[in-house]
Amino acid sequence: MSLPRGFGSLSGRRVFGFNDPRRFSGPGRPGGHLGLRLLLGCGLLAAASLSAVPSRWQLDGDQGGPTQAQINAAENQVRQQQAALGAEQGKLSAADTTLGRLQTQAEVLTQRYDEVQVDEQRAASAYQVTEARLSQARRQEDVSQSALAGLAAEEFESGGGFDPLTAMLGDASGPQAYLNQVGLGQVLAQSGTDTLAANQANDAVAKVFQTQARDLLTAQQADLRAANDLKLAIRAAVARQTAFVASTKDRRNSLAAELASAQAHESALQAARQAALAAQAAAAAAAAAAAGGQGSTQVPPWAWGSGATANQGDIAANWALSQLGKPYQWGGTGPGSYDCSGLTMDAWARAGVQLLHYTGYQWEEGPHVPLNELQRGDLLFYATNTSDPDTIHHVGIYIGDGMMVDAPYTGAFVRIDSIYQPGGLIGAIRPAG
Repeated sequence: MSLPRGFGSLSGRRVFGFNDPRRFSGPGRPGGHLGLRLLLGCGLLAAASLSAVPSRWQLDGDQGGPTQAQINAAENQVRQQQAALGAEQGKLSAADTTLGRLQTQAEVLTQRYDEVQVDEQRAASAYQVTEARLSQARRQEDVSQSALAGLAAEEFESGGGFDPLTAMLGDASGPQAYLNQVGLGQVLAQSGTDTLAANQANDAVAKVFQTQARDLLTAQQADLRAANDLKLAIRAAVARQTAFVASTKDRRNSLAAELASAQAHESALQAARQAALAAQAAAAAAAAAAAGGQGSTQVPPWAWGSGATANQGDIAANWALSQLGKPYQWGGTGPGSYDCSGLTMDAWARAGVQLLHYTGYQWEEGPHVPLNELQRGDLLFYATNTSDPDTIHHVGIYIGDGMMVDAPYTGAFVRIDSIYQPGGLIGAIRPAG
């Protein structure tokens, strides 16, 4: 009869098989046939308790626990849920990619909007400057016109080289006729050419500046409106895509919960079947010992069971997920910070299983589990040399779908990683209940 998983020789430190007498050596350890009788007595009690409380499978008429067909059906259900979850995860990844692209476009357009806004502010400032220049030019024009009037008056009073009185008396129309006779152009030609030129130049330059500044301001304001429209459009697109990602993530999480339920059901079937097999193995070992009186035998303290239940694993995994974002700290055991083994120790304490705060010891605190039989809550170990458990340096807690929660290293935070991400995966255990 095959032994349940976790019996026999295990690849761990200080974890010995049935025939290794070292577990009985040393102070405080039972020896010889006494130890065997004590241990077998525990096994018989476990077998008796299993037979005394009928399970739902026993009530269905199957005295050996769940059948392999039932387990196969549960495994098939898990595979279907995994496929559905994988498809939804693919949709979520594509949606996240699209959202990332839109967010990048939003950043580019926002920066473009900022640039145009600055340019519009500069154009407005330039327009204000030219308005000020125009006002100054008009003031200078007023001064120039006053100067021209003064020149004309002086010319009139001086008579333009003639005797003023004679010139004025000679014309019955008075000074105005005199100016008309002499001609304003002649007056300017004689003494006001520079003043008139300055007056005309100030007016012309101011008008040119005003026209250019107004055109620039108008163009920049149009660019600003267009940039703002683009910014609003891309932000709306980002908002729509964000909502789509959120709904897709909700669907993914719902499928993940369904998968976890299917995995828990499968694990419960596996655990019940292995418990029944363990009871049979214990009874057989007891019968063999009673008949043959063989020498001392010892197994790990958890070997009469098959590790913690699926429900305990869910409790530990779910609690670990609630610690995401807390900082890594050497020797940290919570509640504010953790190192890797402190996190797994605290998580399993919530499920009623006491572990030691050291990866090397935790490696020995439950049956070793093949990677294709992992269930939520199992501990995954990492070593610099995957053939030598003495080099184990990291541990994480499995949460399903190839992922784990771990406290990775100084400067990082409790997070979700792929079970293959750290590298050097040496194996997994299921903590003993």
